[in-house]
Amino acid sequence: MHRTISIALLLLGAGLTLGAQSGDKELVATISGPTLSRGIVSGLAWDGGTLVIQTIAIATDGTRSARYFTVPGPRMKVVPLPVASPGVERYWAMKANRVSPSGIGRITSADDAKLPMYGIASQEQRLLDAMDMGGTRMTYELRLGALLLHRRFNVAPYDGEVWSWSPPQLGRIAYVDEKGALWIALADGRGAERLLKGTFTLPAWSEDGLVLAIAERKDDGAKWEVSVIHLPEKYRR
Repeated sequence: MHRTISIALLLLGAGLTLGAQSGDKELVATISGPTLSRGIVSGLAWDGGTLVIQTIAIATDGTRSARYFTVPGPRMKVVPLPVASPGVERYWAMKANRVSPSGIGRITSADDAKLPMYGIASQEQRLLDAMDMGGTRMTYELRLGALLLHRRFNVAPYDGEVWSWSPPQLGRIAYVDEKGALWIALADGRGAERLLKGTFTLPAWSEDGLVLAIAERKDDGAKWEVSVIHLPEKYRR
């Protein structure tokens, strides 16, 4: 995971998994306020049943610092950490890998540069108009077999940002599409089903296969919410 980060360790009590019905979304932490310092939530990971929230905070002089503000949900405790644990590093390496843990699925990427053309003027004038409107637009796509996982313009998604492999025995992948909806498919890309509509990012499948953690950017980035989705039984086997 990114090295220049602040880390909040969210310890989940045993009541978390038992306290909600399957398929429910449960808010577990909100990160906001001046201490967010124009930063973002950059990663979610699991380490032995513990959810780890990673943030990048950027000060006005451009320096990065470990500042954050969290409001935990019930039965939770938020603890700052100076560095990611080895368990988190191992989890992120598995989650962000482009090959599924079982080796069945492989994520591929493609990009394309296009210069938008506007109006009905001469070719030269249309090119000039296109440059005035921002110039070349890059399109980035991630695919799993025949399945389009995610499409984005101008900024390429980083590995693990929009997908998470399940534990190997489940043979699935969770991902968010270009609109931010949360989907689940088999590890080879077949059988995709939308789980929830929303503007989600950073899905992270728990090691026991029972829940998915997701992040949501709110209020134009002034606030981030971290929730867990209690998965229906059919996705746990």
